Amino acid sequence: MTRERQFGGTVEIDEFYIGGSPRKDADRPRLGRGRKGQPRTAKTPVLAVVQRPEELVEGAPAGEARAKVVDDLSESEARRVLAQSVDPSAHLMSDEWKSFLSIGEAFAAHDTVRHSEREYARGTVHANSAEGFNDRVRRTVAGVFHHISQRHADLYFNEIAFRWSQRAVAGRARRRTRKGRELVRTLWSRVRPALQLHAVFQSAFGRQLRRTRSGGIAVKSAVAVFG
Repeated sequence: MTRERQFGGTVEIDEFYIGGSPRKDADRPRLGRGRKGQPRTAKTPVLAVVQRPEELVEGAPAGEARAKVVDDLSESEARRVLAQSVDPSAHLMSDEWKSFLSIGEAFAAHDTVRHSEREYARGTVHANSAEGFNDRVRRTVAGVFHHISQRHADLYFNEIAFRWSQRAVAGRARRRTRKGRELVRTLWSRVRPALQLHAVFQSAFGRQLRRTRSGGIAVKSAVAVFG
């Protein structure tokens, strides 16, 4: 279910965290407030990259998504993930996080929204799709997997991102918020499971697969020869 091609068009990026605080140890004394040298959080940072659909007409496929565990939210880590996932000709959308601002020059265009000023959308400029994918990851982990480790998190993200991409536009509908504001929502329908088989095996064409002793599958070739 891994997607290797770079995303083009309009691409949104956003960060989120997985995991939680470590369990309390009765044998270890509680650290005082402001203790130097202690990390601010024990959670694992993740960088999500979501491609917007090219068009919103009925039957149009949804864009693809990808998420990667990173060491931190520094500029170098963001550059590493985006270099693998996003084509330089893409139009980048993000919030005003300083790492995103500095790497935006490497792409054809880059627009940001100011969350610090309670700005979440400015016309077509927003990162709501990436934030929606982040919420999907959290709900899937909590409701299906219950817990994922940092070591294997990318594999779980591949499955969740594959499910995200197996959708098609079902139409558009007007909705009214609690405050009376009218919005136009995109309705989605799930691609039939039989039609998903081609997408499932697409990344396996031309590869050498071997069964491992633990019952898994090992990919011998790093790049697919066909397909």
